[in-house]
Parts: sequence; C-alpha cells; structure tokens
Amino acid sequence: MPSLRELQSDVMRAILAADDSRASHLVAAHGIPATHRLGIYANTARVNFHESLRASFPAILRLVGEDYFHQCAREFHKGYPSTCGDLQYAGTHFPDYLADLHAHDEFRYLGDVARLEWLRQEALLSADHRPLDFAKLAAVAPSDYAELRFRLHPATRLLASDYPCLRIWQANVGGDGEPEVIDLAMGPDRVLLTRKTIAVDVHRLSRGEHRFLIAVRDGQRFGEAVEHGMECDGEFNAAAALQRFVSAGAIVDIA
Repeated sequence: MPSLRELQSDVMRAILAADDSRASHLVAAHGIPATHRLGIYANTARVNFHESLRASFPAILRLVGEDYFHQCAREFHKGYPSTCGDLQYAGTHFPDYLADLHAHDEFRYLGDVARLEWLRQEALLSADHRPLDFAKLAAVAPSDYAELRFRLHPATRLLASDYPCLRIWQANVGGDGEPEVIDLAMGPDRVLLTRKTIAVDVHRLSRGEHRFLIAVRDGQRFGEAVEHGMECDGEFNAAAALQRFVSAGAIVDIA
C-alpha cells in the first residue's frame, strides 16, 4: 500500500503529465474506466488553472493570442501546479516564467507586463488600511519631519521596468479595437499601484518618486528617503511627492 505522499504524487503525475500508470489501479472503476476518471480530474484542473491565468493576465492574453497563451499556460501548469486551494494565486510565478522563456528575443518585455498585471492582482487581494490620520501628522513638529518613518498601504506595489510596460498594458486592456503599437524604445516605466477601496489605481512615477517610495517602503526615515529621491532626480520635489502619495492612498501612517 503506497504512503499518502506517494499516492498524492502519483495522482498529481496523472493529472499534470497524463501519466496514469501508477495511479489508475488505485481508482475504483464502477462502470467508468479508471483512466477516464483520472482524465476528468485532469481536464477540470487544467481548465480551472487556465481560466485563473486568463483572469489575472488579460493584457498578456491579448498580446500573445489565445493559442500561444494556452500553450504557455499548459507548460506553466506542469512546472508550477497550484499548491493552494485558492486559484487566485495560481499565477504567482507566471511573470518569471515568461521572462525566462523570452529573455533573449523580441518579446522580452512580456515578463514585465505580466509582473505589472500580477502586482495588480496582489494589490486587489491585500489588506485594507485607513487613510493617513492628518491629526497625527499635525502633532509632529516640523523640525522632526526628517526623522519620521512613513508607512505604505498594504496594497501598495512598485515596479521598475526597462520597457514601457505601463503603456503596453494600458494599450491592451479595456478595449475591443486594435491596440496601439508601442515602441520599446520609448523608454523605461516606473509604476505605483495603490488601492483605496476595491479598485486598483495605477500611477506613472518619475525616477525620484520611485526611489523615494522604495526608501519609504524599506523603512528609511523621511529625510533619507528625500535624499535618495534627489540623488537620482534633480527635479524631485519632496513636498509635492508627499502630497501626491498621501492623496493617492499610498502613504497611510507614520511611526
């Protein structure tokens, strides 16, 4: 009699690799051949997994087309089967899969577009948080501002890409017409994703704003975060950045 682990591995192999040689004899037929019974589970698992990826990566689906997306989803499912009963997390490693698959060809931007879509998924699933308490901030003396440590909303996500991934994503979601052709030479994108209620907002950032938010995210003091922003962007305006990110719901607390 196989152990539970061996049984689970054999069934997983039958479902993902269509190899039921070690599992079919464990399945009671009752009029339906064991191979067919396993095939039903395999098909259900595959369809549900693929549908989860389609829901999480609509821009990737539109960019590569149904056939290629289906092919990628099938191969991805074999290497990265879901380990959670909630298929909302099935696409966790899909951006890395695409990045590796197209690391050296003309579609190398796909990994970053997929990362943007997955960060949006993470933002949707993250915890809520109340907006910044301005009374708490007003109680801090201006001379102490440099020592403050601001905290980001749990749903806040940051992305830096060598490609115009935000432009590509925007051109491939929310429309039925022919998407705009984006020139990869348009330059890099730096992106902030935030969520105030149930909708995720996507913001393009300057180099200084992106570096400032990274420092805030990493727990650095406000004065240090401002220095980082100014070092890489001479036009970085700390007061304007703070106002923008509080208004966007990205900065929600102080320590």
